[in-house]
Amino acid sequence: MTKRTCSVPECDRPHLAKGMCGRHYQRLRSTGSTERKPERKCSVDGCERKHHGHGHCNTHHARLLSTGSLGTPIHQRKTCTFSNCGRPAVSRGLCNSHANQAKRGRPLTPLRSRQKTTVRDEHDRKRCSTCGEWQDPANFYPNPKTADNLNTYCKRCDRNMRLSRNYGIGVSQYESLLLAQGGGCAICGGAPKDGPSLHVDHDHACCPDRKRSCGSCLRGLLCEDCNRVLGMFRDDVSRFESAIAYLKRGRR
Repeated sequence: MTKRTCSVPECDRPHLAKGMCGRHYQRLRSTGSTERKPERKCSVDGCERKHHGHGHCNTHHARLLSTGSLGTPIHQRKTCTFSNCGRPAVSRGLCNSHANQAKRGRPLTPLRSRQKTTVRDEHDRKRCSTCGEWQDPANFYPNPKTADNLNTYCKRCDRNMRLSRNYGIGVSQYESLLLAQGGGCAICGGAPKDGPSLHVDHDHACCPDRKRSCGSCLRGLLCEDCNRVLGMFRDDVSRFESAIAYLKRGRR
């Protein structure tokens, strides 16, 4: 025996009563027609939100109950004014990402689409989320919190962020300073060995914080030993002069 279905066109639900399924039968009893009514909108001028009750959307209905007045129409959320962004505006007509770019004094640039950290190209390279370059996975620091156990940004971008945050310079400025020093420590001339790079030295009288600088009081790049000696002598020139005189007296 063939199972009877609803007689309403394009409806294959099982028959319930008078040739219709339960949904269409209930709609016929309540509205007098099996056709769905068009979606009702809020009756307030300029509001395109869905009807909630008493002719109003949820927001206008709640406003009427609490204040007794509908007030002004509810404006739809604006989008970012940057070309082809489309993200919701949060500050001065910009989305959160473009607002951060403007706050840091950077030129506004298109945002890169997000991709999974496990994505690799045909050469098994990983893309840096900051510079956008495809690089060997060995150029990324380990990170157990990501899906591929690697940072989303490469080692160079990581160092650039650290230098910018702590000393107000970037990797390119660091490399220029290192080149000006002949590729070695500003005091002993020793070249950096495998492992830790040269330390960025700054005037602690200007910026007392040992690990942060304003960027204008940088003095040079030092190896670990020379940087440690300066710290132990607390940048006191008289101590260095006394140490030099002491060493000269001890010579034979």
